[in-house]
Amino acid sequence: MIAALGVGTFVVLLLIGLPILFVIAAVCLVFFESKGMPTLMIMQRMFVGLDQFVILAVPMFILAGKLMETGGTLRRLIHFALTLLGHVRGGLAQVNVAASMFFSGITGAATADVAALGPLEIKMMKKGGYPADFATAVTISSSVIGPIVPPSIPLVIYGVVASTSIGGLFLAGIVPGLIMGGGLMLLIWALTFRFKVSPQPRQPLSEMALAARGAIGPLGLPLIIIVGIYGGFFTPTEAAAVASLYAFVIGMFIYRELKWKHLPKVLLESALITAASLSILAVSNVLSWVFSVELIPNKFAAFLLSITDNIYLLLFLINVGLLLLGCVMETLAAIIITVPIFLPIITQMGIDPIHFGVVIAINLTLGLLTPPLGLNLYIASAISGVRVERLALVNLPFLGVLIFVLFVVTYIPQLSLFLPNLLMGN
Repeated sequence: MIAALGVGTFVVLLLIGLPILFVIAAVCLVFFESKGMPTLMIMQRMFVGLDQFVILAVPMFILAGKLMETGGTLRRLIHFALTLLGHVRGGLAQVNVAASMFFSGITGAATADVAALGPLEIKMMKKGGYPADFATAVTISSSVIGPIVPPSIPLVIYGVVASTSIGGLFLAGIVPGLIMGGGLMLLIWALTFRFKVSPQPRQPLSEMALAARGAIGPLGLPLIIIVGIYGGFFTPTEAAAVASLYAFVIGMFIYRELKWKHLPKVLLESALITAASLSILAVSNVLSWVFSVELIPNKFAAFLLSITDNIYLLLFLINVGLLLLGCVMETLAAIIITVPIFLPIITQMGIDPIHFGVVIAINLTLGLLTPPLGLNLYIASAISGVRVERLALVNLPFLGVLIFVLFVVTYIPQLSLFLPNLLMGN
């Protein structure tokens, strides 16, 4: 009865458009009231959920991304990508994907990619003769690489919930992220046969070297994080703090485009994004605790295993469920709620938690490209003026490629485990 009431509350509030933060909070309130438990415990569980040192990495990575965004990295990354790929078929679209992959190694968030790079990338492609809907679809599709390659905020949260090495997760996301980018580039190469656009002139090696020199600062950030963690110089949380300091020094003293007058706005925007993210994390932790009290993970595991004990079919069912959940729930909230449910199943089936972390991150991030939640759809629509319905339709081939990559990564765990095993000595 309580479960039915909770599910009903969740569905009704979600359908009327209430923000996911308040939807989850309302479901928790229904549970506590129906059990006669003091609602003050909700605040206690929210605090306990956030009272972990590693979660400090989230605001630090957000701040690093904002500092890089303001400090002149965007123009340099796009210029570097343009010198490398502008001359190939679909050159400006390929540049869009490459720039997003470069920027992904700075922010770790898909929405940041669309909001920061979107206006520049879409304008560049439209000026080059590409339709606005195609340019916008390329932009949002390439943005989902951000939460997969390091530094990745969803993988940080997964690492906390699953008690798994965050450094290992960062390494595990590199190859799948590159495959996602490669898949999108191949699709662009095939689709752009129908557009009458001319590639950009091939750049001389001297220009490529100059562009690479300008981009080496931001591109060095992911390397510093990985080497720092695995060299034993700092923890993932300390790595996030070092990333913020690095971004500040690069923007302020190397590029000299970050000014003191910019800092209040940068700090305010970082604080607002952090507050929104951590608020969702806090209430999601309460719901996760409710699930554990009601033994839902155990019941769900028993239910799935009663359907089949075939590992491939189980992974297929889990993927489908996560893809559907990503359509209606914010990524970080979904990770906190679903990981305790699925972790006992994948552990019992012998699936590596690091591999599963990458799978769940790709799954839930794709929800940013699909209605009704589809945050990146709405952000990009506001930037380009393309209707959300039209954008979702044009984006279907790109979404299809990303889902295909998801299943490839799911069923070939070596793709995500190769680098962790190589560098961690497993």
